[in-house]
Amino acid sequence: MKSRIFVKNLVQEIYRAHEAKKDIVLPGTQTSELPVEIIKHWLNFAVYYERTAVAFIGKWIKDYTQPDVIINFAHQIEDEANHYVWLRKHLASYGILPEDFTPPEEWRYLMEEYYPSLPTLVERLAAHNIASETGVLGFMEFNMNRFPPGIKETVAKVAKDELYHVTFGERLLIKYCITEELQEKARKATFEALDLMKKAREVFVSI
Repeated sequence: MKSRIFVKNLVQEIYRAHEAKKDIVLPGTQTSELPVEIIKHWLNFAVYYERTAVAFIGKWIKDYTQPDVIINFAHQIEDEANHYVWLRKHLASYGILPEDFTPPEEWRYLMEEYYPSLPTLVERLAAHNIASETGVLGFMEFNMNRFPPGIKETVAKVAKDELYHVTFGERLLIKYCITEELQEKARKATFEALDLMKKAREVFVSI
């Protein structure tokens, strides 16, 4: 299959999977403004996500010599590091330190074992840059107008960056995912990630 068609179809499947999970929501998030306790809960997870993403993308980048891969992953590392700093400041405004947060096992497996262990570029792009980042982006876009003004401004900046990560992920996947074998690897990793993300989301809304 031509890579452009493969990626288009894969992205459509990813969005359908996210849509199927839309009813897995935190109690209290149906209000016009997000309650403070939910904002603090989300910030804990978001700060952990950003810091951990910096770590594993930083390990990925050493595997490549292609300029377009290096420059885009380097850009993403800087973005995720900025997100960590920005969101950590909001967390601190509530008197919370990220060091006091213990992520659930499902999140630790996804972020500290699964993503870092993905062996190929196409699996990394499909499972994290596209599947994971579209999920993150969807939550922020859905709740954008329900955050307090200061946090909303930060979330808008983060969302803009996450959209870029998805976009370059799609672009590089089109360029490099050009054989049936690579496409099968990318697709398999995508649906593994989506399943793990569903489990992580279920835990996120239950604690």
